[in-house]
Amino acid sequence: MLPADGQPPAPTLGLGTLGPSQPPYLRFVLAVALFSTAGALYGFNEWFRSAEAAAGEHVIGLVTTGTTSLDWDSAVTFFGLGTPHAMGLRITAGCSSAMLIIPLLLVGAGFMLSRRSTISRILTGTVIGAAVLVATNQVRIALIASFSQKWGEEGFGWAHTVVGSILSLVGVAASVTALLLVAMRRQKRDDRLSGSPL
Repeated sequence: MLPADGQPPAPTLGLGTLGPSQPPYLRFVLAVALFSTAGALYGFNEWFRSAEAAAGEHVIGLVTTGTTSLDWDSAVTFFGLGTPHAMGLRITAGCSSAMLIIPLLLVGAGFMLSRRSTISRILTGTVIGAAVLVATNQVRIALIASFSQKWGEEGFGWAHTVVGSILSLVGVAASVTALLLVAMRRQKRDDRLSGSPL
């Protein structure tokens, strides 16, 4: 199909189309990068948990009384300091969003190799999904801290085992949905005319 002036459409050089700026092996390289990022999250899980504890220090401070403090090496956030209910919350491997982000990265890498969507959509969907998991886990950490300060061990048990587990499931479902909606949504007609997906 030609435009009204009879001239063929100019080639589009976006991430989702074939063009001189997009070498044919780009998908493989990006898939390897996603696999490598998943491996790095596993290998450097202690550092990531400490980063989550550091972020959690600010979030926990919003929902608890007293002051907060961070032990980076142990990935422990202390809260309620200066009150009778001072406590510490340690981010373990099972409580880290890294263990949920890793499968998401592997799914994104699989999409990249399958050529079922454009590069930009797969990367965008993966980033959004990972951000959802991190944000959900921060909310979970804040709830655990708040419940623990108000109701002690019983509050910790409810927040960690029941409410926290439900919130984690919601976060996983939301992240996967975000990846699928962004990566697999139908292309517009203009996208199909401008070139084939890489």
